Amino acid sequence: MDIIQIVIILSLLAISLVFVVSGIYFINLLKEIRVTVTKTNLILDDTHSITQSISQPLSSVSEFVMGFKNGINMFNNFFKKDEK
Repeated sequence: MDIIQIVIILSLLAISLVFVVSGIYFINLLKEIRVTVTKTNLILDDTHSITQSISQPLSSVSEFVMGFKNGINMFNNFFKKDEK
């Protein structure tokens, strides 16, 4: 074998090794991304349930206050003195 053939074979082996190692690293990276996305989805689901549990009582209080205000306005309209 020639020196050129040996260099070409060694180069091809090195390039193949780099591709294999890169492929394995890429597959592991995709697995980690999948785990991260799954955990992020769980966090977002928890955040959604927390914000919903906070917003429902606040909405109820707001509706109560608006109803109370409307009742007071209606009561004042019934007993409003004419200023003529």
